[in-house]
Amino acid sequence: MALVERELVGGECRHWGCIPSKAMLRPVLALADARRVEGAREAVIGSLSASGVFARRDRFVTNWDDTPMADAVAGMGIDLFRGHGRLDGPGRVAVNAPDEGALGLVARHGVMICTGSSAMVPDVPGVAEARPWTNRRATDSSSVPPRLAIVGSGGVGVEMATAWQALGSAVTLLSRSARVLPGMEHFVGEYVGRGLIDAGVDVRTGASVAQLSWPCGADPVRVVLDDGDELEVDEVLFATGRSPNTADIGLQTIGLAPGTWIDVDDTCRVRGVDGQWLYTLGDVNHRALLTHQGMYQARIIGAALGARVRGQALDTASWGRHVATADNLAVPQAF
Repeated sequence: MALVERELVGGECRHWGCIPSKAMLRPVLALADARRVEGAREAVIGSLSASGVFARRDRFVTNWDDTPMADAVAGMGIDLFRGHGRLDGPGRVAVNAPDEGALGLVARHGVMICTGSSAMVPDVPGVAEARPWTNRRATDSSSVPPRLAIVGSGGVGVEMATAWQALGSAVTLLSRSARVLPGMEHFVGEYVGRGLIDAGVDVRTGASVAQLSWPCGADPVRVVLDDGDELEVDEVLFATGRSPNTADIGLQTIGLAPGTWIDVDDTCRVRGVDGQWLYTLGDVNHRALLTHQGMYQARIIGAALGARVRGQALDTASWGRHVATADNLAVPQAF
């Protein structure tokens, strides 16, 4: 088995997503919880240590050194190729490896695409000059901006508003929707929005960015909203969605469109491709953009590919569906 990786082994969640964000949030939430408890709040003195929070985060991501992850891969008997991999026709992968030159890999049984997704930054006027943050800069920065505007009120926006407000930024959260977390139940958005306001975040709903301007490198960024209101901030974070990392992985060599999400069946096998050799897991198949879902999908692919290679019957009737239990609760069978 071979693994091709162009960045860090472990990917987005390990180095710029779930792991660093939760490492930053834990001290914030622990301190807030202590302050809510009568008898404990009296023991809380001083303020949150930004340097301590950053040190904790850096330890959890091993200072962006993926050696432990690479060693784990090697311990499983998997060959790691560092470089950019591209499909080169059915069952073939060409690797541009800086340390080894051009390589060609041929799959005996299957190829799995798990290239993930990247932050999507809207094409508003002035966005390039403003050099906005995305989730990566928001989770690896060790400098606290005095004023931070966060555009987008989904999971990333809400988490980063919570963390950076506690670390000392004056945070303005701009939600295009009427509430934060619009993709979740209404009461969740209400509770979280109220909590953010109580923490000092300036939450603005129904707000869209029309333009950014940064006259000089040292000047504040001016954020112009669609209603004409303006903000001056030191950094802008866009948390407005994700786009698939499929633009440069050779999809055109097997008849698929580059730069698009890849459609799969309930065994994560790619639709529209002849044979049973190509699978995708994680964000790139757009089933559920969550790391733990990618782990579930990996198990699904392992079971499905193993059965197909051995010529065994594969019952996928319940895969990817929810069934009602006696308690009338929905229990996920696969995804």
